[in-house]
Amino acid sequence: MSTITQPDYRVRTAVPLSALVVAIAAGAVNALIALGASALGAETVGGLQPIAYISFTIVAAIAGAVGWHIINRRAGRPAKVMHWLAPTFLVVSFIPDIVVGVTMGWLMAGALALMHVATITIAVLTYRRFMPLRSGSAEPVVSAGSERVR
Repeated sequence: MSTITQPDYRVRTAVPLSALVVAIAAGAVNALIALGASALGAETVGGLQPIAYISFTIVAAIAGAVGWHIINRRAGRPAKVMHWLAPTFLVVSFIPDIVVGVTMGWLMAGALALMHVATITIAVLTYRRFMPLRSGSAEPVVSAGSERVR
C-alpha cells in the first residue's frame, strides 16, 4: 500500500509557477555564462548555443519541479532525500561536461558545468520557496481513497 501525504501548497499553481520561474531565471543566467565563455574564446557550438541551453533549461525546470513535488508528496522524509539527491544530480550532470572538455575544450566544459551549478542552485532555491519540503511523514493518506492511516 502506497501512502501519500498532502503538501502545504497548491499543486496546480506551485509546480508550473516554480518551473516557469526556474526556466526564466536559469535561462537568463545561462545566457550570461554562455556570453562570458564566448567572450573568453570558447566556440559557440553545442551546449553554448542558445537553442541548446534554453531548451535543456526548460526541460530541467519542468522535470525538476515535478520530481520535487513527487518526492515531497511520497517520501517519508523529503528534506532528507533532497539533501543527498540534489547534490547527486549536480555531480552526475558533470559527466557529459568531462566528455565535452576532452573533445571540445575545457573552457566550454567549464561554462557548461557552471550552467549546471547555476540551474540547480536556482531550482533548489525556487522550489524551496514555492514548494516547501515537509520535514517528515506527518499523517499519511491512502492513495486509493480518503481513508486516513496512522
